[in-house]
Amino acid sequence: MRALPKRLLPVFGRWGSLLFAVLVVYYLIRAPISLAVSSSPSKAGAGAANNRPNAPGAPAGPAAAQDARNQNPQAPLGDNANYVKHYKPNAERYPPLDDHFPWLTKSGNPPPVPEHHLPPSPHVDEATPILIGFTRNWPLLLQCVSSYIAAGWPPSDIYVVENTGTFGANQRHELTLQNPFFLNHTALHQLGVNVIITPTLLNFAQLQNFYLHTALMRQWRNFFWAHQDSIVFSDEDVKKKDRDHDWDHDPFATLYERSIGLMRYLNGPEMPPWATHYFAYDLFTLINRDAYLDVGAWDTHIPFYAADCDMYLRLHWAGYWQPQSEAGLVYDVGLPLKDIGALFRIPGSHAAFAGDPVFRPSEQKRPHREAELKREQDMYSWVEREGESFQHLVEVAERMQATKWAGEGIRRNTWQGRQMGGQGEPYYRDIDGFASGVEAMTDAGRRVFADKWGHRGCDLLELGIQGTDAWRLERDWDITQSPGHEGGNWGKDWSKIPSKALANLGIA
Repeated sequence: MRALPKRLLPVFGRWGSLLFAVLVVYYLIRAPISLAVSSSPSKAGAGAANNRPNAPGAPAGPAAAQDARNQNPQAPLGDNANYVKHYKPNAERYPPLDDHFPWLTKSGNPPPVPEHHLPPSPHVDEATPILIGFTRNWPLLLQCVSSYIAAGWPPSDIYVVENTGTFGANQRHELTLQNPFFLNHTALHQLGVNVIITPTLLNFAQLQNFYLHTALMRQWRNFFWAHQDSIVFSDEDVKKKDRDHDWDHDPFATLYERSIGLMRYLNGPEMPPWATHYFAYDLFTLINRDAYLDVGAWDTHIPFYAADCDMYLRLHWAGYWQPQSEAGLVYDVGLPLKDIGALFRIPGSHAAFAGDPVFRPSEQKRPHREAELKREQDMYSWVEREGESFQHLVEVAERMQATKWAGEGIRRNTWQGRQMGGQGEPYYRDIDGFASGVEAMTDAGRRVFADKWGHRGCDLLELGIQGTDAWRLERDWDITQSPGHEGGNWGKDWSKIPSKALANLGIA
């Protein structure tokens, strides 16, 4: 390497330290200058600026972003800094729930079952479990369970399936009465009823498969199941309707006794293969477990409405018989009695419910209203002394069902949202948000059904569709004009009149 000329040495000696200082300063300030330049408005216009990593209005680096978070942790950063939250109007509020079974609360023991409704003793030879699923509205479930007990079903054969998704919180008494998912385990055990808790929140089709799983694990060849929004009675006028009953030796048959008789009849050696026996469509139903498993069980891609159409039609196509007949009186209701003790004929417990049209001022033009009012007044003193009568209980239940289905049933599911409390409790869910989620899943299930069978609606038999056609048919509508969950025959009401639901499906 050639040495520097001696004449340059004085120059480097004079300016070298200065050049070194300049280089140090340059490297120290280069990064901030570059960041500032990249954050300035671009000459290419706003469109180009918005495509750069640091668009106008963005915080100038991590330190600035952290400063913004410190000033208001909830405020959005960047272009949404001016975002304003707009809240929905307050939802309709319902009165807080009261105690609908004061006898049970005060005594801690179930009231006596009317003597002519007592279950057989000793127990019949067969297993006779009935499963009643629960997600929301404790008073309605308590009414349903109590009605089966009062109608003669052995309490030890009743299984409430708690499907709240609250992971044992009810069992630990962590939820309160106003919480939609509240279930009183203590009260059910006082009644002698069993409780099974699902491992997580299940949709309707999944819950039905859980029933089948439970029947497998417990070796139940047959089982019954019921909707919690129903109320049942042993028909004390059954003599007028049941010709085959042995009235000489058994003058009265309860709902339980008639149900067991039908189960024995269906399992007789000369009977065809059967899957389902409907007592009022599937408000109250008897199941042949192995038939359901044979056809693949419930399609859980159809989580709510239309799941029944899919299941029962597949059983029909597989050659299984699905008859329907009565074993008692079954009503579809959306409100509980003010005092559930009325079902047990306790003196002083009156069969009454909120919104009874007989007492509503707006129903003054109701046919025969004056006669109904007079009957209610006459019944009051009788009930105070003797307890309710069968005929009056049935009249009230008929009005409860009519109230639920008033106005073409447009508000028939409002019972699911009548409890509006529980904020701050474990696994709290906003009740309106929960309902919106169920509605979205229902629509999705109908779209799946429509794509599975190529048709919107349950009237597949009328069209000649077979079980082997699943997922093979082109849509019979223009998907660009209407989605699968709307239009077609979805507007047809398949459940308003339970006794006609099977005829609507075409399998009666």
